[in-house]
Amino acid sequence: MTTGRVNWLLEAVVHVEIQDVSGNFHRIQCILDTGFDRDIALPLGVIERLGLVPAEVVVVTLANSTHALMTRYNARLSWQKQLIEVEVLQTNGESAIGTGLLEDSTLTVQVWDGGEVLIEPR
Repeated sequence: MTTGRVNWLLEAVVHVEIQDVSGNFHRIQCILDTGFDRDIALPLGVIERLGLVPAEVVVVTLANSTHALMTRYNARLSWQKQLIEVEVLQTNGESAIGTGLLEDSTLTVQVWDGGEVLIEPR
């Protein structure tokens, strides 16, 4: 089970533990973005701090239906008490978790400032 809180902007926020290239884990704050259908998006500064190596450039469809090129990385993430391989996309915005990571989970969000966020595996 993963828990978090809703912030004053009514964004569901959780912390994840992502592994850098040396095997050390870093705690990263991420918003939950149910409109993002991939695993996780991180800003370039976080990606550089983790030492992730670009895997490829991919075409993604944005929320406004336009297309953009984004750099994809591979990483390992501690998620629901397991170490899993994830796809990381480089973003210009905040760190975000998408539905690719939420798949096969129950998401409960109390949508008020300070409300609880609960992600439970199926």
